[in-house]
Amino acid sequence: MRSIIDMGAMRLDAQVIPVGEQLALPWDLREWFAPEVLRQWIAEEVDSLDWNNPQVIEHLRTRPGFQPKPLFSLMVYAYATAAFESEEIVRRCFAEEEYRLIGGPNARWDARTFTRFRRENRGLLKWALVQILKRAIRAKRGDFLLPAGVKRRLVGAAVTRLDLARQMDRGNDGL
Repeated sequence: MRSIIDMGAMRLDAQVIPVGEQLALPWDLREWFAPEVLRQWIAEEVDSLDWNNPQVIEHLRTRPGFQPKPLFSLMVYAYATAAFESEEIVRRCFAEEEYRLIGGPNARWDARTFTRFRRENRGLLKWALVQILKRAIRAKRGDFLLPAGVKRRLVGAAVTRLDLARQMDRGNDGL
């Protein structure tokens, strides 16, 4: 009986991290990596999405001027660098060059735009954050196969960041 796994395509050089080993991620990934590294990773992940999907094209056709790639990239960068509140992201867009490099010189988003985008694209933001957290762990600890327990922790870390952003924005609305 032939296996459905292509043994030639399997990686034999990857390390395995035991699930029980302590794995701590900084809230701000700039503690581990330069901003340009994070921006590059985010750009690669965002570019890996199918931007030629007919549904995406139709959505963009009905919203002329809407630029989802820089907005999406900026939000992933913000959540990866411990900027969770939408008002804080707006402030950083004006105050920090690394945010302006992602959004572009003419980007003028307000807090409601970030809040709405997060609400409408939570699953996509979670996916992108998990991809960036995976890259961070692999770059910091070496290339290894992610055991299920570590994958769950990374998904949990991404969800926690999104939940924190939502709660901070709700708290801001209540003031």
